Amino acid sequence: MIRVFVDRIETDTRGEPFAVLLVALGEGDYLHWLCPLAWLPPDTREGSWLRVEFTPDPETQAEVGSEIESLLRELQEE
Repeated sequence: MIRVFVDRIETDTRGEPFAVLLVALGEGDYLHWLCPLAWLPPDTREGSWLRVEFTPDPETQAEVGSEIESLLRELQEE
């Protein structure tokens, strides 16, 4: 789990809002992460702190793997 800071909220060229998240990498070193505002909790504002956790997705991994294998078999048959 990592903590991110919502530095600011901007709007892209299509008019969609996005948040500029800061992820601390080290002393004074930050990663700027552009994230669609729709992906964040509804009450997210500039100055908010958020927790982010990445979890494995074995179902999607299996689905995509099967699709790739199927496509490879089709290509080999041609």
